[in-house]
Amino acid sequence: MRAMFASPVAMLALLAGCQPAAEESPASENRAVAPNEAALPPANVAAEAANAAQAVKIESKDDVLEFTSGWPAQAAAIPALDEWLRGNMDSHRKRALAQARADAKAAKESAYPFRGHAYAQTWAVTADTPALLVLEAQGYEYTGGAHGMPFIATLIWDKAKQQRLATGALLDVGALARLSKARYCKALDAQRAEKRGEPVDPKADSVIPEFNQCVPLEKQEIVPVSKSGKAIDTVRIEILPYEAGPYSEGIYSIDLPLDPALMGAVKPAWKAAFAPAG
Repeated sequence: MRAMFASPVAMLALLAGCQPAAEESPASENRAVAPNEAALPPANVAAEAANAAQAVKIESKDDVLEFTSGWPAQAAAIPALDEWLRGNMDSHRKRALAQARADAKAAKESAYPFRGHAYAQTWAVTADTPALLVLEAQGYEYTGGAHGMPFIATLIWDKAKQQRLATGALLDVGALARLSKARYCKALDAQRAEKRGEPVDPKADSVIPEFNQCVPLEKQEIVPVSKSGKAIDTVRIEILPYEAGPYSEGIYSIDLPLDPALMGAVKPAWKAAFAPAG
């Protein structure tokens, strides 16, 4: 029976609360450096540039691929970042299009119905502070199977150095996992119970035991977040389907507000860019 295919936008809405095509990690030369406030443009100049820029949205659709990509005005206002995002988008589009064309050809040669492919990726701001701009991409890719898969990517931009940073440049991920384990596991089980309509029993018999156990934080997508707009004050843990639960449960998203204990996971060079949540 032919699988039903929902549009990427509809699937993202369903899975939110919510990689097969994960974003490339920043180059190894993007090492941790201390924020250089003196090198930042005056606040009014940065604000004017962001106001003048427009959010970017690029869409295309043909008989084999529906493609959507976009990023916010704050990112479009930074030429080097906008250039990287355009290059990244183009590489994903070329890859997705090549795969769709190859599958369409194979389906035709085998006299098998071809299901159109889809790729959607939208970046949104999670932190815009004097030192850092952080973007989180929520995406969805469908390649003709029973259903597609969501994916998430994180982009951390050092405003002073004009370069991308890996999450590990800012945070000791192992320390973060140790310091937040109790809070993280409790929050995960609370969300599971809400979705499943019953408490989680980690000892219950299950075909996939991991669906009832706390999954390693350090293996998930870690997104710095600023709710104050002044500093990074929250760490968001994004858990994709099949990690902590079945596909139908979508993405688990857990926000961990920073407290003095969790501040211990921040790398010394970046302490000034973080603050406990107010």
